[in-house]
Amino acid sequence: MPESNPAVGSTREVRRWERYNVQIPVNVATLLNGQRCRFRGEASDISRGGLGLFVARNLDLGTTLRLEFLLPYNVNELSIRGVIRNRRGFSYGIEFVHPTPYQQQTIERTCQVLKLLR
Repeated sequence: MPESNPAVGSTREVRRWERYNVQIPVNVATLLNGQRCRFRGEASDISRGGLGLFVARNLDLGTTLRLEFLLPYNVNELSIRGVIRNRRGFSYGIEFVHPTPYQQQTIERTCQVLKLLR
């Protein structure tokens, strides 16, 4: 949701969670036109609530995805559901949907490490 600063006259986006830059490959699965479809993308950032994803596919807002990826400094791959909330070209904003407590803990711990490494 945008926040206006009348003194500066600009608008900036306020986010629920801080984003951390990453470059990690992501395996993506979804249904497109009733067909199961698998392809590869790359996450550009991650937060407690989702990630930025680049894929060379035209996907609609609201599309549900199955994401599989290995977070930095972790040994177990995550398989988590997400939904496309926004897009700019082939860059998509993905919100995680109902992560398990283990997945949420893993993501939060990774974000804490990434914050320390800034």
